[in-house]
Amino acid sequence: MRRVRILPDDLADQIAAGEVVERPASVVKELVENALDAGARTLRVDIESGGVGLVRVSDDGQGMDTEDAQLAVRRHATSKLASIDDLSRITTLGFRGEALPSIASVSRFVLTTRTRDADVGTEVRVEGGTEHATRETGCAPGTTVTVRDLFFNIPARRKFLKATATESAHVREVVIRAALARPELRIVLSRDGRQALELLPSPDLGARAIGLFPEERLARIAGSRDGIVVDAWLSPPERARPGAQQLHLHVNGRPVRDRALARAVAFAYGSVLPTGKYPAGVVHIVLAPDRVDVNVHPQKAEVRFEDARAVLDAITRVLAHGLGTHPFRGHGSATGGTTAGASGTSTSGPSARGTGFWHERLGGKFPAAETEARVRAEADPWGLAPVDAPKVDQGASEPGDARPGASLPIAREAPAPPRLAGSSPTPYDAQPFAGLDGSAALRDRRTLVPEPGAFGALRVIGQLRRTYILCEGPTALLVVDQHAADERVRFDRLRAEYGSREVARQRLLIPERVEVAATEATLVEEQAQALGALGVDAVRLGETTVAVHAIPALVRRARPDQLLRDVLAQLALTGDRAFGDAIDTALATMACHGAVRAGDALDEAQMRELLRRLDGVSDFARHCPHGRPVAFEVSLAELGRRVGR
Repeated sequence: MRRVRILPDDLADQIAAGEVVERPASVVKELVENALDAGARTLRVDIESGGVGLVRVSDDGQGMDTEDAQLAVRRHATSKLASIDDLSRITTLGFRGEALPSIASVSRFVLTTRTRDADVGTEVRVEGGTEHATRETGCAPGTTVTVRDLFFNIPARRKFLKATATESAHVREVVIRAALARPELRIVLSRDGRQALELLPSPDLGARAIGLFPEERLARIAGSRDGIVVDAWLSPPERARPGAQQLHLHVNGRPVRDRALARAVAFAYGSVLPTGKYPAGVVHIVLAPDRVDVNVHPQKAEVRFEDARAVLDAITRVLAHGLGTHPFRGHGSATGGTTAGASGTSTSGPSARGTGFWHERLGGKFPAAETEARVRAEADPWGLAPVDAPKVDQGASEPGDARPGASLPIAREAPAPPRLAGSSPTPYDAQPFAGLDGSAALRDRRTLVPEPGAFGALRVIGQLRRTYILCEGPTALLVVDQHAADERVRFDRLRAEYGSREVARQRLLIPERVEVAATEATLVEEQAQALGALGVDAVRLGETTVAVHAIPALVRRARPDQLLRDVLAQLALTGDRAFGDAIDTALATMACHGAVRAGDALDEAQMRELLRRLDGVSDFARHCPHGRPVAFEVSLAELGRRVGR
């Protein structure tokens, strides 16, 4: 018997289905993309049992005749590619010719379709990859695909699906991504016979985004650089969340997942956005189709750029200028491109390649004149620009402007906090205090290694810029980050309380209503008991609404809405791992929210108490739960060397 053999068609179909169809939401994604490619203006998505029992997608697109309908359910059959050259300039969402046969191979599948000029429609039935019948039928123009009993013939795949609410939430996310890609669409989503979402046509991306995320205070930033057009609606820094789940990225109208693109968006905010956090909103990136390869992922969820550095640079510079965080203003690039700033767009020479085509195809509403006016009006929407930012002529070039990393985004320096009554002015807001002699507190060592009582025995010198606690040791000056120290202390206490299941709660006088993503609302519903063990009492009220009734008493100064969002975002990052695997991360997030922050004034007693509590931390007292150092030291020998002693 030969060791190498050709796979049977049914086995090949199921292998392909394993790549394309991960869950019911994958089915919805493929069917919605086909509908959009067919020119649909109205979509209706119906699901039952989270999409496992039923997925039905109906559209009013151009439809198919009988011959095309029969071919559509065969592998590698597509109307979107004719030659190999077409693969380098794909302008449709689908093109592989695998979606329908892959779905049909793992479900009971019915395709009903009719062209506008036909008197009757066509129905094609497939069950488990085997075509049963094709017949004429009456139907409206367009196409309806009905998928029942998903994975009925692959029980092993079916058992790995999540709860009904979770699968339904994933379907909702697919619908929202499609709505953000095509604002002109009318989309209706029904779940188990009840309408869950209806999105009417919107005049532009902004209206659609604001309608979908009414709580996010989105602001528009748009412009172009080197033929790469960026149109974004983003939230302010204080609404940022761990992970990029609520940052929707689209490349030429295609929803994508790309860490590099998400990091470029976050980088544009500069230092006002903590590492690991991302804004909410939507970013449309438009460039010529021959500059991007969409054929790099079975589910078409990832793309590869001809010049990734140029794309990332364009995103960061356009957004940074609009957000007001970039230290330079004006054009100038070694490559001859232009930086979008207050003037919005530019179309100099080759940099405009493909722009007009994609504006028209994707329903773009930002020609040069309109973008210029809008960006000027909405630049720096949240007051992030440096107060003393120099005014640079828009036509001037700035040396080194195009070097990667040459100019990093910066944030406005916070104004000096008001002094306490009766305090005397001291340089740099230092506040000296007389303290106990700590001469015997520490042994001579180059690295700070906490010992029992080591922190509490230090002599407190004062607080620097209401951020750092300066302490004197026998052989060194020690600088303690007050936020990192308090975060470490609170994390240790929260973890101890959670271990004993005795997390004290602070009930809210009026429950806080919080708008979250559908997947996060589902997490609240499914993990209510586990969240309660963390001290968070939250109840799901609707598809995307949650009410917070109590938070841990140890972090009662935290905003309940932001605390809940961050905890849910951290828990969602665990993917398929158990909920318990993310507990430490969630506790660290809560500790961060409740801790003393940079800018908080502490008196001598408070600083001493914080240092004393730091001595009680069971482990890793020298680092906060996120890994940042709590303190560092500058030896007296180093100080002497600096001043020439």
